[in-house]
Amino acid sequence: MILKSVATLTFIVALAGPTLAQTDVICDTAAITKAEQQIGQIPDGTKKIESAKELAMAKDAMTANDLEKCKSHLGNAIKGMDAM
Repeated sequence: MILKSVATLTFIVALAGPTLAQTDVICDTAAITKAEQQIGQIPDGTKKIESAKELAMAKDAMTANDLEKCKSHLGNAIKGMDAM
């Protein structure tokens, strides 16, 4: 019984992990400026292009006051930079 409860809790945490990680991203002007600077330091290539696209979408979402969408795109841009 305890093993089944632990397994269920582990499964729930695994599903919630990506959602909780997304809340760590703060979508504001400072975060976008920092991401722009970091992307500017990346050597030209696919990762730079994809991160720049995600950042542009984050900027558009922030302008439209859609903070959840902004967080999502900014998080994707940051993940793209980390993959290098």
